[in-house]
Amino acid sequence: MFELQPYFIGFAVMAAGAFLLWLVSLVKHDVSIVDSLWSLMFLAGAVVYASMTAEPGPRTTLVLILVAVWALRLFGYITWRNWGEEEDRRYQAIRERNEPNFAVKSLYLIFLLQATLAWIISLPLLAAIAGLGPLGALDYLGVTLFAVGLLFETVGDFQLARF
Repeated sequence: MFELQPYFIGFAVMAAGAFLLWLVSLVKHDVSIVDSLWSLMFLAGAVVYASMTAEPGPRTTLVLILVAVWALRLFGYITWRNWGEEEDRRYQAIRERNEPNFAVKSLYLIFLLQATLAWIISLPLLAAIAGLGPLGALDYLGVTLFAVGLLFETVGDFQLARF
């Protein structure tokens, strides 16, 4: 059984990151920058979980590496794709539906919602990072599935960018 304290501290870190990015969005008048932050929330959570693990094992390092590779690749691609573009039309529609005071409302409608979803979805990371057993066949199968998935995601993003 693992301790849940790292999970709640992970949420605090994700929410703090979301809050800081919200401040940036106020200056830029563009909440679509949250898309770039999405994957980094998982990386922040994984780092918190790993740093608070009483007995880090080989799985701790493995999961951190996999999350970092995924998060940094997705962050880089989304940031590159959106660089110099106006606010995404989805967020423009949300902005229209939530005026007046969307700037304030966007903190909880966009940024804290994203942090909360990332926090909930990251719970399996805590379990994986806290795992103490030696790496086994399921771990290697997981790494293989990760590699295949990352390849598909990368090829798909490349194709979408060309389209």
